[in-house]
Amino acid sequence: MRLRVGNLVKHKSGGPIMMVDAALPERMRLLDGDVYCSCVWVESRVRKFRTFRFSHLATVYADGSPRNYDAEK
Repeated sequence: MRLRVGNLVKHKSGGPIMMVDAALPERMRLLDGDVYCSCVWVESRVRKFRTFRFSHLATVYADGSPRNYDAEK
């Protein structure tokens, strides 16, 4: 799965639909080698930010249904 700013994602365990805001630079990744990204979403009219492991996220459409960005060309 490609990591791109603007992708809509949802945590695999549930939660709100979020947008990938930024990928952390290589030097800021932890020793586990996973890609980390900053996500943004709105909750109760408040903008929220958090960093997640990209492997813990699933890409989705705006309605929350699964999306495969790699299959779309």
